[in-house]
Amino acid sequence: MPQSQQTLHSHIEAIANAMPDPIFIMGQDGTYLDIIGGQERSLYADGQSLIGKNYTEVLPEKMAMRFLNVVQKAIKTQRLQEIEYQLANAEVQGIEPTGPQGGQWYEARVYPLQTDVYGQPAAIWLAINITSRKHMEEQIEHLSKNDALTNFYNRDFFLDLADELIDKAKLNNQPISLIKIDLDCFKNITDGYGHELGDKAILNAAHAIQATVKDLGHIGRLSCDQFMVILPEVKAVDAFRIAKLAQEKISGFKIKLDEKTTTCLTSQAGVTELRQPEEDSRILFNRVNDAIRELRTSREITKIC
Repeated sequence: MPQSQQTLHSHIEAIANAMPDPIFIMGQDGTYLDIIGGQERSLYADGQSLIGKNYTEVLPEKMAMRFLNVVQKAIKTQRLQEIEYQLANAEVQGIEPTGPQGGQWYEARVYPLQTDVYGQPAAIWLAINITSRKHMEEQIEHLSKNDALTNFYNRDFFLDLADELIDKAKLNNQPISLIKIDLDCFKNITDGYGHELGDKAILNAAHAIQATVKDLGHIGRLSCDQFMVILPEVKAVDAFRIAKLAQEKISGFKIKLDEKTTTCLTSQAGVTELRQPEEDSRILFNRVNDAIRELRTSREITKIC
């Protein structure tokens, strides 16, 4: 080989081996024929020990078949294939215990090789660790539907969910109930003692509601001091008992406002249920709001409307 070609070959080899992301050369039969790059140990394990082994020898059965199908499709169609998958190093048999721990997310681009140098049709499998991106996407998705303080559903997501559940209840001819709980003294706490104690009050109320509702329904925080619960397959009479119990738990929390002042939260709750097939979420929301407005002129704290 001429000197210039040897130099070029050495340069290409040095660059390829220094790549942080690994390129697997995969045979049509699922054998690891070669591995290039993949030097970033914070993202990838050392996969050199996989060379000569088959997918079926080192991967869980379903994952092995999935990978093999992708490689064979790339070779058959002579077109780029893309795949996203989650895999932990502990699931791969025979590799050194290096690299990141736990399930990692990868994005792979698979493309057929235009050479028979490996003795069989083959494809390159460029794997990129996208775990950080996945976690960020999950956080964004979580924040898009959950209240940051209580982790309950936010207003928009809860109202959409309520529409779906009410439609489902009508379709299946099943009961469904709605509870709205308004805290009475939240504004006085924030105005007099600051938002830190206001947040503490909200969290105490949220804990009380969650401890009462458990897995019976879904909870949303509609505004600073307003919570709503939708209870599929629950009649209003039972929802009333759930609301009362939640209110008792809310008032059971003591909040120390300063060295001399301790208070407890009080609340008002409206309860209603789906009564007629033509009713929708708007009608139920209006009824629980009407119930709470009526409570403001009475000594009761919970009302079915």
